[in-house]
Amino acid sequence: MSIQVIKLELIQWILLLKDTQFLNEVQKLKEKSPEKTDVLKPRQFGCGKGIFTCVADDFDETHPGFEEYMLP
Repeated sequence: MSIQVIKLELIQWILLLKDTQFLNEVQKLKEKSPEKTDVLKPRQFGCGKGIFTCVADDFDETHPGFEEYMLP
C-alpha cells in the first residue's frame, strides 16, 4: 500500500470521527510529529571549519593517492 493511499484512508477516517476526546488525541499526535519539529535552521558561517584538511594550494593539483579517480 502506497503512502498516498494510507494518507487518504487516514484523512477519511478522521473526517468520520465524532468522539472529541479521540480527536484531541489525534491532534496531540500531530503536534508531536517530527515533521513539525524538523525546521531547517539557517546555515552558520564557518560551521564546516576543519572538515577539509587536505586541500591543495592549486585546486587542479591532485593529492597523492587520488590519481585513479581522475578522468583521463
